[in-house]
Amino acid sequence: MKKKISLLLAVLMLVTLMPMSMAVSEERSMESSQKFTVNGDEVHIRAYIINGKNYLRLRDVAAALKGTKAQFQVDYDKEKNLVMIETNKPYEDLSNTKIYSSQKKLWATMKDMDILFNGKERKLKSAFIIDTNYIELRDLAKLVGFSVGYDTPTRTVVLKSEKLKMPCKLKFELEDIDGNKTNIADILAKNKYTFVNVWATFCGYCIKEMPDLAKLANDYKGKLGFLGIVADVKPLQSSNESEKMMRDANIDTAKRIISKTKVNYANLLPSQDALNYFSNLLTGYPTTFIIDSEGNVVDTYVGARDYDGYKFSIDQLFE
Repeated sequence: MKKKISLLLAVLMLVTLMPMSMAVSEERSMESSQKFTVNGDEVHIRAYIINGKNYLRLRDVAAALKGTKAQFQVDYDKEKNLVMIETNKPYEDLSNTKIYSSQKKLWATMKDMDILFNGKERKLKSAFIIDTNYIELRDLAKLVGFSVGYDTPTRTVVLKSEKLKMPCKLKFELEDIDGNKTNIADILAKNKYTFVNVWATFCGYCIKEMPDLAKLANDYKGKLGFLGIVADVKPLQSSNESEKMMRDANIDTAKRIISKTKVNYANLLPSQDALNYFSNLLTGYPTTFIIDSEGNVVDTYVGARDYDGYKFSIDQLFE
């Protein structure tokens, strides 16, 4: 009877221990030589292939997805001894630990790792390699919310997540020739990129290139925004009548130039804040800026160009 009880206890202990022993295993890993892209841009992600699956360094993925809807922060809960993942937060590297090995083949400890995901305990398929957590790619994608594809010819792992719309950095006002005011941010928001041509009524080279700009605006309609800023029509600084008359004369000159060159995109007058902004960027007239919807200057062209010169540069934006 005692032998039967002892045998039964041994079996029960074995059954109890089995899930733990099955949950952790040692597997051979091979450093991945594949490329990784996020929304078409190549990114650096350290990865290993284990049993035909990609396991990626968690913090590298967080850094790569920063600025997308799938962005997340990685931290560590010292009290619970758990890795924390918080979604909808831009990644900030809070860890000074980066332990890598020059060896291409390493042993990996495989397990379902307990984590805190937005404050709740979850599990992720993981590989523990030289004191670093590598997470099974598709398991992480399902949890955080990004898509995974593969381009066989280029051996590229393709990650996709919609880019977050960031607020525009530029806030200054502009006004049309009739005095109606608008904000630069509202103009830039209409297109991914806007062609902003800063010119002056006394500038012959500015006027000479404007017919080509009008043609460009027609040819890229719906793809690229166009805006002219008449830099020498400055805001009134006082109620001085002569100052007002000079400004009105410049406005009339601008109207004639716009009509003669058949420019059909908006040409606006700068506020003092706009002049202050462009004064730090201008070295002469005309100067043209390609500005994205977030207010970043993507490219600058100093001096006049012809149609083909601008077209070549614009086409490179959309390659």
